[in-house]
Amino acid sequence: MPEPPEDASVDPTLQTAEIRSAGTFSLLAGLCPLIPLPFIDDWAENVVRRRAVRDALADRGMEATPGDVEILAGLEKGAAAGGCLKRAILFPFVKIFYYVLKKMVRKIIYVLAVNDAAEVATSVLQENWLLRRALAAGELAVPPGQRLDRDAARRLRAAIDAAIADTTTAPIQRAVGKAFRGSRKVLMRAARVLGLWAKDERKAVGTSSEGKERAAEELPVDEERRQLSGLVDGLVSAVMLERDHLASLERRFDAELAARQAPPTPGVDASVGDQRA
Repeated sequence: MPEPPEDASVDPTLQTAEIRSAGTFSLLAGLCPLIPLPFIDDWAENVVRRRAVRDALADRGMEATPGDVEILAGLEKGAAAGGCLKRAILFPFVKIFYYVLKKMVRKIIYVLAVNDAAEVATSVLQENWLLRRALAAGELAVPPGQRLDRDAARRLRAAIDAAIADTTTAPIQRAVGKAFRGSRKVLMRAARVLGLWAKDERKAVGTSSEGKERAAEELPVDEERRQLSGLVDGLVSAVMLERDHLASLERRFDAELAARQAPPTPGVDASVGDQRA
């Protein structure tokens, strides 16, 4: 992949391994709406989102509980998530037929399905990009052997959601959609393979949070990365052309995160505390 031009507005650590990792999970998540199996696609997307967070933490030498992963992936009970999850059935007894019909139609009509794929891929790319950027800056860092601060994790996730909501996703989604539309056969073949894996894995581990965590650990990321290497390169190259959007997203995220930092304890003078330390 050609080296992107220098730009001080984007963290250089995200121009190499980290942006490629974010692009890999973006592509895997984007395959999920193309899986020709209703409900398996949503389950697979949930698993990919979990693994994306877990790997981002692992790359910084950080361990997390399943609960930590759910928070940072936007999957905590009651939290809204992007992609297929955002289109979850609101009124099961009323809308289930429409939901299944829509899913089946979108598997047949690729043009519609690829729009879903681009939306999900864009969501995961931006979320994982901002998470990795925050971790690189030292957010959520804890001494060895200690657990992540759940409140800090929720603040970080809230800042990610708010930044994305306040920044247009259109430029990135167009770039992702263009990359997807030019690789139809490869994407559909990869989606079928991922779908068969997800179908078997879902049957083996179930649909509970614990089962999805087990599946996330078993997700064949390395194998998919090798098979889809060229597509990852193309996706990352297309996205990195939207540098202005990425810089705008980062600035919005920094502002949202700063606004959510825990306030100092009343009556405690931080400067005095530093002197005593």
